[in-house]
Amino acid sequence: MPAYLIASPDGIPWLTLLLLSPLVGLLLIGLAGLLRLDDRIVKQGVTIWMLVPLIIAGLVTVGFRPALAAEGQSVVQFVEKLPWIDALRVDYFLGVDGISLPLVLLTVVMAPIAALASFRVTERVKAHYALLLLLEWAMLGYFIALDFFFFFIFWEFSLVPAFFLILLWGRSDAESAEASGDRDPDTPAPASDPGDRRRSAALTFFIYTMAGSLGLLLLFQFLYLATRAAGFPTFDLIALGRLGQGLGVDGLDTPLRDILFNYANQLGITGVLGGGPLLYSSIAFWAIFIAFAIKLAVWPFHTWLPAAYSEAPTAGSILLAAVMSKMGAYGMLRLLLPLVPDAAQYFAPVIGALALVGIVAGAFGALAHTGGDIKRLIGYTSINHMGYVALAVAAVAAAGAGVPDVSLQDSRASAINGAVLQMVAHGLSTGALFLLAGLLYQRTRTYHLGAFGGLRTVAPVFANVMGVAVFANLGLPGMAGFVGEFFIFRGAWATLPLFTLLATIGLVVTALALLLMYRRVFLGPLNERLAHTPDMHPTEFWTALPLLVLLVLLGIFPALIMGLTNTTALQVVQVFMQAFT
Repeated sequence: MPAYLIASPDGIPWLTLLLLSPLVGLLLIGLAGLLRLDDRIVKQGVTIWMLVPLIIAGLVTVGFRPALAAEGQSVVQFVEKLPWIDALRVDYFLGVDGISLPLVLLTVVMAPIAALASFRVTERVKAHYALLLLLEWAMLGYFIALDFFFFFIFWEFSLVPAFFLILLWGRSDAESAEASGDRDPDTPAPASDPGDRRRSAALTFFIYTMAGSLGLLLLFQFLYLATRAAGFPTFDLIALGRLGQGLGVDGLDTPLRDILFNYANQLGITGVLGGGPLLYSSIAFWAIFIAFAIKLAVWPFHTWLPAAYSEAPTAGSILLAAVMSKMGAYGMLRLLLPLVPDAAQYFAPVIGALALVGIVAGAFGALAHTGGDIKRLIGYTSINHMGYVALAVAAVAAAGAGVPDVSLQDSRASAINGAVLQMVAHGLSTGALFLLAGLLYQRTRTYHLGAFGGLRTVAPVFANVMGVAVFANLGLPGMAGFVGEFFIFRGAWATLPLFTLLATIGLVVTALALLLMYRRVFLGPLNERLAHTPDMHPTEFWTALPLLVLLVLLGIFPALIMGLTNTTALQVVQVFMQAFT
């Protein structure tokens, strides 16, 4: 292998073991079904088994050397690369770098939290936990797969368990109507409740993402044919990224944009469309951007998100918000910037504008729901926070006219570091908020904020835990969300100062929405209907505590994540800048 790819130092295929561990859990569920074991044993067993991927990911992190760089890029480590389909040059290619490893860690932390949040599930328990394991498997595969064939399979397959989680265990129509204020929570729900809202949310989520992926699939078919015409047929994402950045691979020194243009010219497409290499790079840019912008919920591709997050069961909301939304941002960092840097720079102001609108719209959307559905409010804050990540992507790509190269390099690296930390921080804090919202519903049978009030007097521990999660989500200094947002704003200021300045509106409005949410639930006079609401149980407290501890720990010592990402960020920025010299 080339110097920028390094296998596991001890020869153990850790990433394959990581990828297989959820599938082994599926086999154990099947065995439990054959033996007719009690559902409680299945719940506990799957939750304990989910610690296996966490341990493996921890061992990979301990062995990861974040400062390694070679041949113009950060070194991809723990690489496993074997031929899979020789005729198409498809390889079984796994590896991690400073961008993917933090998201792998986020996935293995949030999966057992989602399993614990599902302990109150009583219907089709084995199927529910099987889908959680399948979703964890697909998300892990997506973050570590480095051949587009497998990358795309994991990307698409993640939709399947998420779709069924929403469809089969989502909120009933009566619960949705009550959460939106259309039904009194004290009024008995109708006996027949078809769940049309959750079906609509599941279908919208599935169709949006599937439709956006079509352009990505067609693009990579074209890329494969174009590279084959250039004598180097490949689905290798690292090789394609190097070609996109102007680095050679196996003796091929032609930049990817020229490979695309030459093949389009060979097919006669240039005779119809005209234009130069930038036009065809731009087409590739939009095919990639739209696919990942939908999953990231960048405006105006965000409309699926509030319904999907609010109608999903608690475990589904946790994994959708905490991990799946990050798949879009990871795709932009892994594919969009390296493959088409010229088009990314050309359209950076467009990305920045869309990110800004999403930031502000998400903030005001959350504010509009301070008297309504608590899960929708949290969903709108996710649109706001993921807008900051999109702003970081735009800042990395933007030209930064008049800014010295050294300052520009530091700013772009800060934006990438901030984006990765923001994704981890948002995953932890939003996962905690959805977990606590689910626990509130179990106690009160309502998601409607107008039905709460004064719960701090009867549930002080719950109020304190929720308060920490709220402040972490709104970016209180000393917590991880603040550090991520700070580095994003610091990085974006050099290249997109106007968008960065206007984006601060979202900080204020989102903070206001979250504080109003907290006030409606826990402060003011006690709602007499909730006078006997139990406080947080020890099991619930210990479920939420790891997320809060990580949020504080990363806020005080962000180098735990940034130490993993910084070398990768610097190399991406350096090569990205080199592409225009």
